[in-house]
Amino acid sequence: MKRLAQITLAAAVVAMAVTPALAQQRQRPGGRFGGFGGGTLGLLTQKSVQDELKLSDEQVTQVKELQEKQRGNRADFQGLSREEIQKKMAERRKAENEAVAKILKPEQLKRVKQIALQQPGAIGNPEVAKALKITDEQKGQIREIQMKAFEEMRGLGRDEEARTKRQELMKKTNEKVLGVLTDEQKTKLKEMQGPKFTGKIEARQGGRRNRQNQN
Repeated sequence: MKRLAQITLAAAVVAMAVTPALAQQRQRPGGRFGGFGGGTLGLLTQKSVQDELKLSDEQVTQVKELQEKQRGNRADFQGLSREEIQKKMAERRKAENEAVAKILKPEQLKRVKQIALQQPGAIGNPEVAKALKITDEQKGQIREIQMKAFEEMRGLGRDEEARTKRQELMKKTNEKVLGVLTDEQKTKLKEMQGPKFTGKIEARQGGRRNRQNQN
């Protein structure tokens, strides 16, 4: 359990030093955001998270309506430059967060943010990097580790063997990233993550849903 917790910590930090190219790929409209569909809204569509937060039927309906609205906005990114896409993405995330905050109670919003920080590769947030006081040197080290892993993953296929190799590579990458953090930074991140979320998250891979046990 201790080792699994360490791997989760490292996975969460990987996204902090992601290169612009990788960031653009991950944020491409219609593509996959993280592993669960993107941000707190993506998590709120998960039954396990809804149960954890004790969402009412009305709140669940509001979440579905917001998700459908966001899907309909994907066409807004067509024909835009990288800079324009990044600006629109920032505006969209801000509007989405504001909408989510109106749907949830304060304690629900706090908890879903904690759960989001526990998801692998879900942090790409400058505020988190600032809170952990990630140095430029650390960002460079993490970026180098991640780019090497990304290059290895590019050569893998999409069959079961490739997925197994990809998981093994991610595990090793996470362990390397964890080694970049100081003990103080690890402690701070764990505090920000709150109590361990033990529910299941359905991740979309290759257009299919794949159940991930967070235990």
